[in-house]
Amino acid sequence: MTTTSPGVRNFTRAQLLRVAKLFAGDSGAASAVDRSGDERTRHPLAQTPHLEVWVMTWPPGSTTGWHDHGDASGAMVVVEGQLGDELWKGGSVQVRDLAPGDEHVIAAGQIHNVTNLGDDYAVTIHAYSPGLTEMTPYEWVDGKPVAVKPA
Repeated sequence: MTTTSPGVRNFTRAQLLRVAKLFAGDSGAASAVDRSGDERTRHPLAQTPHLEVWVMTWPPGSTTGWHDHGDASGAMVVVEGQLGDELWKGGSVQVRDLAPGDEHVIAAGQIHNVTNLGDDYAVTIHAYSPGLTEMTPYEWVDGKPVAVKPA
């Protein structure tokens, strides 16, 4: 006999956004992170196979590089700082500037790049479902993103 645990296994993007906003409303999540490093860092806040929540710190100028999140959908809420999110959508790059309180959802497989545009650290809260097990990096070839194959 097989049993399964009750509860949500696949979160919608709207549910992910509600989770991210809930954590973003907790001042302790953003205040507890180190802002002294030179690289973007992520700190887990909650993790199951079906949901991951992180707080991320972004030094000035730091960037994710172009990537997707595989089969995971995601939501992000900006707590501090100024970010730019570039999306590859419909054959072109769409740019969106994000400020504190702004929120953004990402579909599974969506190719994007996030950069801290400000002079100070940025802090964001992210929620992913299912848990983030893969991230595909991309490089630009002939004006479009092409997945980088693992070595």
